[in-house]
Parts: sequence; C-alpha cells; structure tokens
Amino acid sequence: MNATWRGTRQPPAGPVPDAPARFDQVLAHARAGNRAALATYLPAGYPTQAQSLRILHRLAEVTDVIELGWPYSEPSLDGKVIQKAAARSLAAGFRVRHLLETIHSLAASSASVLVMAYYPPLFKYGLAPPMTWRRPAPPA
Repeated sequence: MNATWRGTRQPPAGPVPDAPARFDQVLAHARAGNRAALATYLPAGYPTQAQSLRILHRLAEVTDVIELGWPYSEPSLDGKVIQKAAARSLAAGFRVRHLLETIHSLAASSASVLVMAYYPPLFKYGLAPPMTWRRPAPPA
C-alpha cells in the first residue's frame, strides 16, 4: 500500500470545514500526492452500531472518502449485498440518531464523509435547515 495515505495522514488542523470544502480538500491532497483518492462504502450501523463505528474509524485512517449509507427499508436501486447489509443494520436497531452520531464521531478524522441516501427518508425529515449540513457564515 502507498505510504502516503496508509495510516500516516493526520486530521486537518483547525476547525473542521463544511462537507463540500472537506471533500475538495481531500481530493486536492490526493492530487498533490499524484495518486487516486480511495473511497469506501459502508451502511451506517452495519453489522451493529458499535461494530460499524470501529470499522469506520479504521477506514478513516486509510481512506480519503467514506460513503456512509443511510439504511433504508426499500433499497430497490442497491445491489443485493448492500440490500442485505442495510436490512441487517435495520434489524440490529439502526435509527437516524445513529447516523448523526456516526457523522459526528468521524468529523475529526482526515476522511471526507458523504452520506448516501434515498429521497423518502430525507423528505420525511425535511430538506430545510438543519439538513443542509452547511455551516452558517460567520457574522461580519
């Protein structure tokens, strides 16, 4: 494995940037190292919430981007493996608070975290703030 990312990357200094800025920063870091960015995917809460957090924190040490799946009961567009993983997460008691706890837990890592979701759960919770995930501009 390439030593430029295998466990040697440090979390960014200072405040954690908003998601789009963090993603751009991670891609720029990979480009500067003349390498491809590594992205991984895991449904939140799979196989259990505790195991998921351990796996995701380990992934955050060696990956640039973590695609965090929001488990959904009707994942018709996902393949069989992801459908089964999401079903297992839901059967283990996954709740939206687990997704938010996971995002918060990964915020200090050097990986960019993207949430992959179907529209119905987003619609249920609302698309107005605070679901925009962008930080407000500092006061002038």
